[in-house]
Amino acid sequence: MQNVLSLIRGFLSEVGGDIAPEATIEEERYQFITAKPRVITGQFYEVPKTPSRSMALQLFQTGRSRTFLIGKIVTENDVRPVHYASVASVVLSRNEGALSPYTRPLVAHLLLLDTDGLDEDEVIERYSEGIEIINTAPSDKGYKTRRMAAMSKAVGVQREMMEEGLIALKEDREAGVVIVVDGSLSEIEGAANMPGLIGLVPAEAELLGEGSAVLGCPFGARSALDESGGVPAFYLRLRDAGNLNPDFGLVRVELGLNPDGNPADEVWASDVSSLLIKERFPVDRGVKGWDKSIFALLHAGKYIDTLIPTPRLVTTYFGRSTT
Repeated sequence: MQNVLSLIRGFLSEVGGDIAPEATIEEERYQFITAKPRVITGQFYEVPKTPSRSMALQLFQTGRSRTFLIGKIVTENDVRPVHYASVASVVLSRNEGALSPYTRPLVAHLLLLDTDGLDEDEVIERYSEGIEIINTAPSDKGYKTRRMAAMSKAVGVQREMMEEGLIALKEDREAGVVIVVDGSLSEIEGAANMPGLIGLVPAEAELLGEGSAVLGCPFGARSALDESGGVPAFYLRLRDAGNLNPDFGLVRVELGLNPDGNPADEVWASDVSSLLIKERFPVDRGVKGWDKSIFALLHAGKYIDTLIPTPRLVTTYFGRSTT
């Protein structure tokens, strides 16, 4: 890891750039919406206690990208941000209650900047042998736009990793094994056409809007299946909100094909809802957003944290503590 950060420091020095890290990651500063909320009616259906067929949530995939602003390059009054991003994806399998990696975890370290017009082709080519350098090159050359573009590129790499991981799961999967993806299926190529796959997306009141009917969904119930937005989806209340926030325990569930390969339908939605309701325990209240997720996915996220550097490590290395 230190070798990667040393390469970045050396690159900035050779191109005449400055080290100027920020103490927060870009994903915390800028909200990156991966999928728009779905419009539903106020009609809700009680979730059955058991699925209609033999199936189980057994494989859990998550991905993560952390994008750090670590420096800048100034050319003729044009200030270009320079970013480092660490990206990873993992699939865990659950057997007899124990979670372990099912396939080889994927990890990448990226150097991101707008290289258009930079007279540094030789330096870029040489450093590309040690770290992947991505040209962000947004159409708008503004400073903030370039920052957003760097984060977007890192998220794109994460999605490609998750797609690669899902391709590896298409073969030799036992019947009845359901794969749960942490996040939207709509941005992962081919995910919507994969049998036995579901995506779990936190539902946020601010994005849904104050008058959204879905905020009235009771605990243990779901909305009707919406097929108008590309990937079939519905909303589910995983936990009792009581007097808490109106989106507490509220998730959007996106569906791939039925396990038998047929299109998603209300029966598939009910089966998935039944399985997810059973997954609401145990809980890990120490993890942000625990109410809108399940323990296995949270565990997968913690596993990824062991594969990529912490914000404190990166910002401290480049000269500024996060404290």
